[in-house]
Amino acid sequence: MRTGLLRHLAAASLLFAAAAATIFAADAQPASISGPAVAWKFATGKEVVASPLLADGVLYCGSTGYAFYAIDAATGALVWKVDAKFPVSAKAAIAGDIVCFESGNSLSGVERKTGKVLWEFVARPFRPIASMDLTDYHRSSPVIADGVAYYGDDWGNLNGVDVRDGKLVFQYTTPTQRPIRATPAVSGGKVFFGDWEGEVYAVSLAERKLVWQHTQENCRPYYGAVVSEFVVHDGLVYFGSQHDVFAPLAVTTGQPAWTFVEPKHTYLPATPLLHEGRVIIATTIFTNSVLCLDKGAVAWAFKGEGIFFTKPALHGSTLLVNSTNFGGAGHLYLLDVATGKLVNSLRIEKATASAPALDNEKAYLGAGDGCLYALKLSELLAPAVPGPASPAPAAP
Repeated sequence: MRTGLLRHLAAASLLFAAAAATIFAADAQPASISGPAVAWKFATGKEVVASPLLADGVLYCGSTGYAFYAIDAATGALVWKVDAKFPVSAKAAIAGDIVCFESGNSLSGVERKTGKVLWEFVARPFRPIASMDLTDYHRSSPVIADGVAYYGDDWGNLNGVDVRDGKLVFQYTTPTQRPIRATPAVSGGKVFFGDWEGEVYAVSLAERKLVWQHTQENCRPYYGAVVSEFVVHDGLVYFGSQHDVFAPLAVTTGQPAWTFVEPKHTYLPATPLLHEGRVIIATTIFTNSVLCLDKGAVAWAFKGEGIFFTKPALHGSTLLVNSTNFGGAGHLYLLDVATGKLVNSLRIEKATASAPALDNEKAYLGAGDGCLYALKLSELLAPAVPGPASPAPAAP
């Protein structure tokens, strides 16, 4: 099994490298998404991996072109642009009049109205690790609680930065000091996060001390990284990882409440979505599926094309989740959240792990052609029109 996985990843790595060379070779590229669903697109010039954040009619999103943007969600017009020192692959966060974004371990605070950079923080002035491997799509995104932005960095630090002035007010360094690509969650006086070593932590914010540490069981020796956003709900902490085991942990003890083992030993890196007592997760190689779990049992499964790294989004009773394929084509799938039945799909020629943001009329996501797209939900939610029926056979 290990040899097969390594061969698959090695082949995928070569495909990804070829695709990446194509992506960055020129600024002008064929559109990744076309058709009547496209309301507008905004060109950044370089691949958009970050998930956009929508607030008060403005989209905040970075690109790998060393820039962070504020864009009018109604029209796609640029509001302002901030230059970054490194690619911006993490999702932004907002506290009042300030928007925070991460770039190469540095966290910046920007005035939302004007785009003025108010402060920058970095724990160590060293060059960041660009990518741990070909599936290292995202960096740790900031999460703001009580005026403090929490995020992880390449040196095993979980940092807490005061959003008013950019001063460090909290820091916990893990024993492994491995990179933290996961996005933390703050709840009940604790911060929950994981690292690239596959360890999961609960740390007291008041005492800055470890409450518990959970080691994922049966991690493959070359993988196991915790990479998703953390979600805390009803006493359990949920997360995705480069592992074939999904196990929500008790917030008090770090012990699994239940366990799901994917039988084909794929990876389960997507951020889980909780819906009416069930958990929706997604897989990558071998199964390429979206799964709905009911306390460890599969309630429904949808098999798509490509690998699923992104967080699903919910619009009413419709689930939106997009796939990528190591820089190649993917799809935006619309599924019935109760049954997993396909409602519609949209092909994305150069897909990335940019998860969709939604309002009442549009879905917004980035793509490998360097554009941020606004897609009309009215078009996406319309069932696909079937092709012409085959002619009836001639009578003998």
